[in-house]
Amino acid sequence: MPEDHFIDGTKVANIQVSTKYPIVSAFEFEFLKSERAVLERLDNCTIYMIAQRPLTYFDEVILKDGYIYFKISDAEHQPLACRINLVSAGICTADETVDIEVSFLSKTPGTEQPFRDVGAIKIYKLDGSFVVWWSPQKILYEMIVNDLPVEVDEDGDPYAFLDFKIHYIGKAFSQKVWDRLTGHDKMQRILTLQGPVGASPEAMAPFEISLILLSVVGLTDVPELNSLGLTIPDGAEPIVHKIDMRDEEALYRFMNEPLVALGDEAMTREVEAMLINLFKPAENDIQYKNYPNIEGGMRSKGYSYTGLTVEQLPAFLYSDHHAISATKPE
Repeated sequence: MPEDHFIDGTKVANIQVSTKYPIVSAFEFEFLKSERAVLERLDNCTIYMIAQRPLTYFDEVILKDGYIYFKISDAEHQPLACRINLVSAGICTADETVDIEVSFLSKTPGTEQPFRDVGAIKIYKLDGSFVVWWSPQKILYEMIVNDLPVEVDEDGDPYAFLDFKIHYIGKAFSQKVWDRLTGHDKMQRILTLQGPVGASPEAMAPFEISLILLSVVGLTDVPELNSLGLTIPDGAEPIVHKIDMRDEEALYRFMNEPLVALGDEAMTREVEAMLINLFKPAENDIQYKNYPNIEGGMRSKGYSYTGLTVEQLPAFLYSDHHAISATKPE
């Protein structure tokens, strides 16, 4: 077949991933995975990270005049002084009374305000129906990602409590992430062998070990004709596509149709392998040293190179080999 009927083209991709739920501790996850509303938000999560930071807790909690006053602390950084007005936050109306419950980390919970060493704040209507719960990490997420109106000390830095060391990265494509993590060997190993890293006397591994859950939410497909390599970074081996110009629709398809559909397992495989190759977590036995040449990844679909954009990630993730900065709202 004469070559003059063909033109060359290449494609690169960018995969977008995002958090769909706040970072939760291993302890919290055991309770949350039975909640239908939580599972609905986690339904499309296919990438998970097992991470750790010093125990974060509420301190000096005071309930007064329609406000909850509290400090977010980890016994290492300057505490972050906050307050939230329940009416302004849409938790209740101005003439409504709610019940507020605090869950203590300490084995000897306080009985008078200000409450110390609080792990969670839960709010119920007077009829007992549940309204909302916050852990320190959950309220930080809601503040940063969803604009929950929490008033913060102007000298405080919420991001000081959002640095996590990555121990393990995995995928859950063929089963739901909550099923994948139930009885997870690596999770149990980390909980067993990894001691607390925080200075708080209440610090325990199940409170510090956390889960960061990511969903693949987008794909950007970038075609290029004549294989000039303008979109392909140095070091990436081009995959050249031959476009048959006798097919009236061939060029249109190449320029406008991605090589994979959003939700294809190749995208999850690519993200998992890329992140493991970058972070090199100590608990991952397979480090994907030959990345991006992996089985079932984006090169197998015809992409010469794949980049990654992490959205709605209010956390600094790091290992001894790599780091990703927090994604801050515009």
